[in-house]
Amino acid sequence: MIRVRAPGPCSSVQDTGRFGWQSLGVGTAGAMDAWAARVANTLLDNDANAPLLEMTLGGAELEVLEPGWFALTGADMAATCDGRPLPLCRPVWVQAGSVLRCGAARRGCRAYLAVRSGFAAGRVMGSAATDLRAHFGGIGGRRLERGDELRYEHATSVAPAVRIAPWSTRFAQPSGAVPWLGLIPGPAWPALSLADRERIVGEVFTVSRAADRMGLRLEQSLASAAALVPVLSQGVVYGAVQLPPDGRPILLGADRQTTGGYPLLGVVASVDHAALAQLKPGDALRLRVTDVAAAQAAWRAREQRFRRWRVAVRAWWQALAA
Repeated sequence: MIRVRAPGPCSSVQDTGRFGWQSLGVGTAGAMDAWAARVANTLLDNDANAPLLEMTLGGAELEVLEPGWFALTGADMAATCDGRPLPLCRPVWVQAGSVLRCGAARRGCRAYLAVRSGFAAGRVMGSAATDLRAHFGGIGGRRLERGDELRYEHATSVAPAVRIAPWSTRFAQPSGAVPWLGLIPGPAWPALSLADRERIVGEVFTVSRAADRMGLRLEQSLASAAALVPVLSQGVVYGAVQLPPDGRPILLGADRQTTGGYPLLGVVASVDHAALAQLKPGDALRLRVTDVAAAQAAWRAREQRFRRWRVAVRAWWQALAA
């Protein structure tokens, strides 16, 4: 069990999301950076959907009341355990009484803390994900607060002979460079002016202060937005790029609405969702036009690397238990 001593700006319990209910108006929620969350759980040989903590921008402080294996992925928040650096993307055994602290994010926006076997959390519609807008899932459908206590699914009291894994991975660490997001053109793309289409693929965009789990609005405005024909409401997905009348594109995230009526410029390829999720206000990004076949090829290549690594991780845990 852990106790929240300071929650940070926005910390919540998440998993991979609540799927299969969007036709009824229920959003998916789930980890913004599902890739970093997946890596965190894999580092501990957990089920891929095991509940974990998502922490935004830093500032969280957690007291470990029961010992266990932990893994931290995603944003670099200069995390410490009892004042000593807590490495990213590496399983670490943490003793009872220890305090985990996250500073301000030096690189990226969101970090994920997993515990071996996962945090215990009730499931709503098959998921423990916190839907902050609908107010259900996680702990009362809200952000974590000071004094909250989160239990482990299965506590481990016997300390292992090894206190830290002798290997690490860079699978889920933001690079710090300006990310390129692959954009698969949507129905509104041909209606943009040639100048705006050239601008989208040639300009560095900036994330505005209007950025949260629902979506990220960009600072720059596209002049031809006002000339686009209004559309009826349509289903939207993670990474959908909407263009409202003010011309400032919005990149939708995990807490997006299930439908939207703004023209759809396109969708960010799923292989680039992790980079999108780690953007915070003031960060820069670039867009490149791609197609479904290229996006699928990039996704398959990443999955092949991930699956080979996952086999090695599982072998290490089996050897540790032997």
